[in-house]
Amino acid sequence: MEERQWLTNVTWEQLSTVLHEVNCDNFSPFLSEGFLKAWFSQKTFPVHMFLLYEQSTVSHFALIGESFKKKYGLTFKLAHINQTGCSDNDQVWIEYNTSFGLPENQNRFFDLLLKELKSQNFDILNVSMTCEFLFPKKYLNDLRNDAHISYGFRRSLSPELNIEQLISRLSANSRSKLRRSIKEVHLRFGPIKVTIAECLEQKLLFLEQLEILHIKRWGDSTFGSGFENKVFKGTLKNFLISNGKLCEIAKVTAGDALLGYTLNFVKKDAVFFYCSGVNLEFASKHIKPGYILHLALMEYYAQQGLSWYDFMGGASQYKQTLSNDTVVFHSLQIPTMTFKGVLTRLRNYLANAAVTLAKHARPSQGSHLL
Repeated sequence: MEERQWLTNVTWEQLSTVLHEVNCDNFSPFLSEGFLKAWFSQKTFPVHMFLLYEQSTVSHFALIGESFKKKYGLTFKLAHINQTGCSDNDQVWIEYNTSFGLPENQNRFFDLLLKELKSQNFDILNVSMTCEFLFPKKYLNDLRNDAHISYGFRRSLSPELNIEQLISRLSANSRSKLRRSIKEVHLRFGPIKVTIAECLEQKLLFLEQLEILHIKRWGDSTFGSGFENKVFKGTLKNFLISNGKLCEIAKVTAGDALLGYTLNFVKKDAVFFYCSGVNLEFASKHIKPGYILHLALMEYYAQQGLSWYDFMGGASQYKQTLSNDTVVFHSLQIPTMTFKGVLTRLRNYLANAAVTLAKHARPSQGSHLL
């Protein structure tokens, strides 16, 4: 027998109980029990939960945040999968976003979720940064939805890989620049070394130094440094302290010279690069500390037996240069069947259909107008 339940303002105790009942190992490190516990300890806005039961046992669920947005003179109520809807609470980010449960229940779950959201007067469901292998395909290709694509990058690893072998697989221009950079660093400072923080004192010291470098680099940018946000900083600190197997912080040096720090999530056969603090003091035309830092970490994690070094989202040049695989992320706005949702569905359909028609109307290469 199929049953549904909507829980408001979910506590960590409630979520923990459901996670253990479903007992599914989610691909995303952001949806791991350790990360969610750290986030729940810091977030200040509530999230709700929609659950699907089969024979009185939870088979599928998702967390739902809410926010409001004014557009076209109307106020829309938005639902957010596994986020609060508050930018300060959600700056800590989520990628590889999806629901919790077995894939075979997912289509049915989202059909029921959209019906539930309508009954709760939500007009639109926001799904940030999901992928084809994690989300029902019918929603990714529906012209009635508003969909945006972004890209992530990752590098495959194998146990025999070292820095030189990694460089040898890059373009000729990149090979020349990085070999020169590595040689320069070796001559000026000494051998490159990766140190993973082990004890609590070392973890906190590395995190403090990473924070300083991160704020120095990003503090004056448009979005600022996440470390200036208490929820962001507190979530990462708690995750690092409490989950030694899932969250690591690394220090990369050349002799006595500091190249930088990285905070990484390790899950199954992949390491997910989350953020870094790069020491730009030594950066020059011929020394690329950020590139060297990532090459050293790729070598280290390859030797640990991991299969992927995942840069996650963002089209930074260094990610594109050092990767050999691309991940396509889909961010969706799926309207419900409320009055404002139906209006949005119609608008989306007309806009998307016009784009599709325009693409088909363009003359193909090599065609001639008579």
